[in-house]
Amino acid sequence: MERAGIYARVSVKHYNRKDLTIENQVLTARRYINENKMSLEDVYSDKGFSGMDFQRPAWKRLVKDITCNKLDIVVVKDFSRIGRNYIITGEYIEKFFPGYGIRLVAVAEGYDSRNGIGGFNAGLKNIINEWYARESGRKVSMAKQYQKTKGGYTGGTAPYGYCLATENGLRILKEDVSMEIIKKIKEMRRQGFNSRETADWLNSQKINRPSVYNKTREIYCTGSSYLEWDAGSVRRLW
Repeated sequence: MERAGIYARVSVKHYNRKDLTIENQVLTARRYINENKMSLEDVYSDKGFSGMDFQRPAWKRLVKDITCNKLDIVVVKDFSRIGRNYIITGEYIEKFFPGYGIRLVAVAEGYDSRNGIGGFNAGLKNIINEWYARESGRKVSMAKQYQKTKGGYTGGTAPYGYCLATENGLRILKEDVSMEIIKKIKEMRRQGFNSRETADWLNSQKINRPSVYNKTREIYCTGSSYLEWDAGSVRRLW
């Protein structure tokens, strides 16, 4: 019975794509393994990693297990899960896997290296995958550059005290209700309170830390679990 490993990957950008979730990829591969009466040895999954990055933890663990002769077959949903760099992905498909006697199956694309099916298509798809990754990166870079030259905000989430808004096609920062807390912290500093004393006051008022506020949008803690401020978290807002 062939010893199979499943490899799945999703980037941050595709977290919400139902067809590309780790769970969906594993389900697709597991179904193939069960139907072909293979033995599932392990599941290797990288969440939040670009296909251009081959230093992913689970991918490196998969490669190590292959070199240690722990697997006979690797099953993926499609080629882009392996990577989006045509040269490096091609090296793995054409040299590394065959060199260790590993059978590779890409279920969604009907590729099976044992039968020699899909070789040309595999190469073509890898080229397309790399082009897609580079084109996406180029468009993101152009969008950020446009925002920057027009005075727009190019960061990710808004810093504490602000919220993101769009005006005339530009992302900008606007003060939100949490700015009142920042003003209070700065006022206490002017009055001579140190960061520890300020943190104690914030905790006495059950004011949520910025990380909690970003998730709940609640200034004050309304639940039973409260994350306390410390001197360092105060100093970051001075």
